[in-house]
Amino acid sequence: MADSGKPLLIVESPTKAQTIRRLLGKTYEVAASYGHVRDLPEKGMGVQIVEENGEPRFVPLYEIQPSKKALIQSLKKQVEEASQVWLATDEDREGEAIAWHLCTLLGVSPQEPVRIAFHEITRRALEQALQHPRPISMSLVEAQQARRILDRLVGYEISPLLWRIFPKGEKKAALSAGRVQSVALRLIVERERAIANHQPEVSYSAEVHLVAEPPFKAVLVEPELPHLEAAQTYLRQLVGQALQVTRVEKKTRRRSPPPPFTTSTLQQEAQRRLGFSLQRTMRTAQSLYEKGLITYMRTDSVHLAPEALKAIHAVLAEKYGPQAVSPRTWETRSAHAQEAHEAIRPTDPHLAQAGDTPDEQKLYALIWKRTLAGQMPEALYEETVAELVPEKPTEPVLRFEAKGTVLVRPGFLQLYSQAEEEDTQEQEPSLPPLSPGQKWPWNLLRVVERFSAPPARYTEGTLVRELESRGIGRPSTYAPTVETLFKRGYIRRETLRVARPPYTELLFYPDGREERTRQTPPPETQKNKLVPTELGMQVLDFLVARFPDILDYEFTARVEAELDQIAAQKLDWQAMLAAFYRRFVAELETARTTRNEYRHRLLGYDPVSQKPVFLHVGRNGPYVALAEKGDPNYRTASVPGRFKLDELTLETALELLSFPRQVGTYEGDPIWVHQGPYGYYLRHKGANYPLLPGMSPFSLTEEEAIEAIEARRRQQANTLLREFPEAGIRILRGRYGPYIQYGGKNYTLPRGVDPAQLTVEACQQLMAEKASKPSKASRKPSSRKK
Repeated sequence: MADSGKPLLIVESPTKAQTIRRLLGKTYEVAASYGHVRDLPEKGMGVQIVEENGEPRFVPLYEIQPSKKALIQSLKKQVEEASQVWLATDEDREGEAIAWHLCTLLGVSPQEPVRIAFHEITRRALEQALQHPRPISMSLVEAQQARRILDRLVGYEISPLLWRIFPKGEKKAALSAGRVQSVALRLIVERERAIANHQPEVSYSAEVHLVAEPPFKAVLVEPELPHLEAAQTYLRQLVGQALQVTRVEKKTRRRSPPPPFTTSTLQQEAQRRLGFSLQRTMRTAQSLYEKGLITYMRTDSVHLAPEALKAIHAVLAEKYGPQAVSPRTWETRSAHAQEAHEAIRPTDPHLAQAGDTPDEQKLYALIWKRTLAGQMPEALYEETVAELVPEKPTEPVLRFEAKGTVLVRPGFLQLYSQAEEEDTQEQEPSLPPLSPGQKWPWNLLRVVERFSAPPARYTEGTLVRELESRGIGRPSTYAPTVETLFKRGYIRRETLRVARPPYTELLFYPDGREERTRQTPPPETQKNKLVPTELGMQVLDFLVARFPDILDYEFTARVEAELDQIAAQKLDWQAMLAAFYRRFVAELETARTTRNEYRHRLLGYDPVSQKPVFLHVGRNGPYVALAEKGDPNYRTASVPGRFKLDELTLETALELLSFPRQVGTYEGDPIWVHQGPYGYYLRHKGANYPLLPGMSPFSLTEEEAIEAIEARRRQQANTLLREFPEAGIRILRGRYGPYIQYGGKNYTLPRGVDPAQLTVEACQQLMAEKASKPSKASRKPSSRKK
């Protein structure tokens, strides 16, 4: 280093360097390392395992990344010319490791006070950090190295086993296993199987519509309705009489604002409110941080600094008045919080809008609102609960309850409302003035058959919440973990249209009339759901069977806790790695010796033909086969992903091989159950029909099959607007408006065209006009300069 040169700050990002250069002026030189400069090699394990006193020791074989060799030479020259070197990488384990690698390569002593850290890029924070430099924290570096070596050991040893057993899948990407990645996959697969195996439980609810201003509803709370016949017997007693109010209770309910964002809650809320993927959220937050607009975006803390609180309170008082300020401190509840900095907040709360791109502006606005809302008063609701009973005695006693909620004081909601569905649940309809003794007539009594819903599929946000609640992974690992699952073809992100089971509805009227109908609800739209692929299910089953420790939820969480102990200087990193490796090697040897058994297994013999039944894992996934190829009896059936291959029995294989099979007759024609590439379906009179939720293809009865056919027909009838059979033209109602269907093609109707007024000739003219227009794919890009 030179005495006459300028001090040199080295950060990892050029955007961060540019922001710091602008804040500190020409007094300092600022350079960027562009992320990690040294890492384990891409090829090979990159970790040497040596025996020392009978215990394995792990030596990482780091190498300079090829693209960074010229950069290192440039940085060395800058270090030689600088009067002082400061390493200002991010304040977490990865940042500490980057700083340590830079010390090693640039000839800077890590024991000297060369490390500065800050959790926001502002002039004040930078000046404070420069006044308090420290040596490199080797405990943080060791924790990062332990995680890196663990992940390399797992990936390098298990992935080759997967390559030899499984096809590459839809995306033709090399398969891999990972310590956190595979456990995240397990959560998604187990949830999908829980949905597939869900047996709906039936219940019945009743509500009465009362004549008032405004009208209101009351729900039957006693007694429970065991079946529809009981509902008819009980509720017929209400005909000819009113309901009398017996009790009215009012109470105030408070709703507190949510705490400021941590990394995981930001990921969850950005996915739910903005539709951002985890990767998109973290990329945008990184950019906002490097531009000095928000504090560091990788944090488990909800703490806010006193000076930040003071600025927030001033902004709230200025915008909404002093009554909008409700000082509040937040405490971090995470037992595994590893970062010592603040929650994610704006560096300047006076800036309500900031960011250069639409994504940055949306995410910044979300962070700004959430931060300020946390220092505002609670929302207050007035809840009214009224009990009503028939004016004349009934057997059993029928008790109804009406609820109403009114928002009395919005508090923080005027700035930051929760997700729309939560706000809707909070806000019950208001009730008319009620008091004991009042009698209210009714105009409709409705009984509905209900089915318990299966557990919800994960979105990226809810998966993060589940991983965090189990102590698996850390904020900085969630986005790359989920991204890897996508790249490997283990999961897909889908918007699903999920069928809902038909239900029976009973309607009672004051004049004694009754109606009993069978309703088919429209499919439920589920957005951005994580769905495992067949490949993902197969890989998961293999890993769970062969590596129970690696895939165990508690074991994975315990490893995370041990990494935290290393960072806190409470555990030796080599001892932790050695304990893990001993258990891992034993499972690895077992997996290697049983590899072929997983791909090809004899399940038993068919009792009818006496031919062998095999389970194979082939190019397109697992399947069962009766007899050998070339045998006249040879036939196969694919194994759906809900079955665990290690637990597949001969009986299940024979059931799979029994399709297609006839389950009954309807309208003089047989009903067949078929197995297709997307699951099981019915075939009747040349048409295909999906099974209804809760129906099993293995135990399907004729009555259930007929119900599924009729439900599909009713649904199709609701979508058919007009039909010209002689011309083969149908006009249907679609998700995005009416359209013409002809010859296997669809033609959308122009806006303003009434389907009821169309003739065959008009349809043919519209189709011809559509066909003459070039498709979007065939249109040439504009030659105009942008």
